[in-house]
This record gives sequence, C-alpha cells and structure tokens, in this order.
Amino acid sequence: MTESGEKEGGALRNAPHLASAAWALVRESRRGMLATLMKGSGFPYGSLVDLLPREDGDVVLFFSSLAEHQHYLSRDPRTSVLIAPYLFEENALAKPRVTLVGRTEPEPDRSALIQPYLAAHPAAGHYIELPDFKFYRLQVEKVRYIAGFGEMGWIDGADYRLAALA
Repeated sequence: MTESGEKEGGALRNAPHLASAAWALVRESRRGMLATLMKGSGFPYGSLVDLLPREDGDVVLFFSSLAEHQHYLSRDPRTSVLIAPYLFEENALAKPRVTLVGRTEPEPDRSALIQPYLAAHPAAGHYIELPDFKFYRLQVEKVRYIAGFGEMGWIDGADYRLAALA
C-alpha cells in the first residue's frame, strides 16, 4: 500500500487527482464530524455538525454559542472536519473519506449565508434567526483524502482550492 500523495522532490505526487476527488466528496456533503481542542487538556473533542460547502473549498458551519465546540474554538480556532458519507456501510474503510484541516473563524457576512444554508438544511429554518446562532467558516489549510485502500494522501490547501475553483 502506498500513499498517492507522498512527497517526491518537495511536491505532492498526484495532488491534482486527489484534490479533485476530495473536493467532489466535500461539495456533495452536508454533514461531518468537527474536532476542536478542549480547553486545558488540549484533547480533541468531536461533534456532529451540518456543513455548507462553499465554492472556494471552505465549509461553513452554523451553531449556537451554547454548543460545547463553540467554546473550544473561541479559544483555539484550529479544527478539523471529517466527512465520511459511507461511515455506516459495510466495508466503510474501503470507501472515500476526507478530513479538512484549518482554522474556524466567525463568518461576518451572515446575510449572504442564510439562504444557501437553508437550501442545504431546511430544518434550520426553526432556529436560523435566533441571535445566539452564528456562522463559522473552516478555512482549509490542508486536506487528508483517502479514496480507499491504497490510494490516499495529504493535499496542500492551495491545490485543494484550485480543484474547488476549477
């Protein structure tokens, strides 16, 4: 088993192929597992979250100030989101999945995100206007894409963005 994205001469081998496949999985996804870093211990804390993929490859999240993960990311914005649409299928480890790594920061333009978010998550209409809910953007710096057994690799954020914008 080899890593398609391992470094060769300072560049990632097959990065465009992996980046395109990673973006294809992200753009169709509406849910993932957010990992933040717990205050004090620094242990990772995972939460199920709804996602809104953006055309530049980032993902937007929407949650309450009461959410545990919001407290952690307000102290340390380093996060990751695992997107694994085949998680509960048999032989899930042979199926594609992607982890987006970066920093999650508040998104200042709330009004521009309401309609796209509601289109992706109609149930959010019940709480979209509540004042303690805010949008956050995971600014992707690095991507780990696993196509299945034998095809995987790290993708630089710039290569991933090129694939998203293509």
